[in-house]
Amino acid sequence: MVTGSAHTVTETPHQIEAQSVAVMPAEFEHCGAITRAHKHQLDDWILLLQKEQLEQHWARQTHRLPPCLQDIADDYMAYKQALTQVDTNLTMHERFEALQTLQGQYFSTEVIAAWFESENRWDAQALARWQILSDKTLSEQTRAELIDAHISQLPQTERQTIEATQTLITLKHSWHNMDYNQLSAEYGDEAATRLMQTRKEQQQWRERVAQFKQRRAEVQASQSGGAQQSALAALRTSMFTDTEQKRLAVLLANSQ
Repeated sequence: MVTGSAHTVTETPHQIEAQSVAVMPAEFEHCGAITRAHKHQLDDWILLLQKEQLEQHWARQTHRLPPCLQDIADDYMAYKQALTQVDTNLTMHERFEALQTLQGQYFSTEVIAAWFESENRWDAQALARWQILSDKTLSEQTRAELIDAHISQLPQTERQTIEATQTLITLKHSWHNMDYNQLSAEYGDEAATRLMQTRKEQQQWRERVAQFKQRRAEVQASQSGGAQQSALAALRTSMFTDTEQKRLAVLLANSQ
């Protein structure tokens, strides 16, 4: 369930139980109100299981946690498994909504506030910046001014994080117009490879959308009524995945 060591665990359940001698610190025996420290404790527990090659048998290892965390461990592991199923092709907005939905499915509002508040706030702010930068109705100068205004109102530590990682610099400057060598010199080989792949995927997406629009126009010109709707539905299904169709619908609605 949780990625880690690739070795196969061959121990029997009795052997596994016999090995389970390491437990979490005694000071957490009585958890009290749920806090972020409890999430860290669960993460440490998972890392310990990975180290001992027991992650595939985590359900038999919850006794190594304080009683107050044993029940929520099930939800936490289910949540982490669900995260691996999130479509990697989602837009930033779609991914943000998907994570919010998953948190609501597995945790109470109190747990969400304690465990995910800072990450959710960061993601919401990143989404706000993305929406500004992706708004093609704004000039480059206006987008830059809005981004600067947005960042200026963030807490100091968050402003420093953005500046230190150069995330904003990458977005504000037209990286899509730089070649691989320029990107590599500026951000390193690994980042350059990812950016070039992103550029390729974006170009392929634009080409598919353009092709769809052309074929849609042909269908609309040659058919009408129910036959036209059926043909358009079949066209969308043949060219796009379910997630891409949602993205396409938003794109077409905004372009009207």
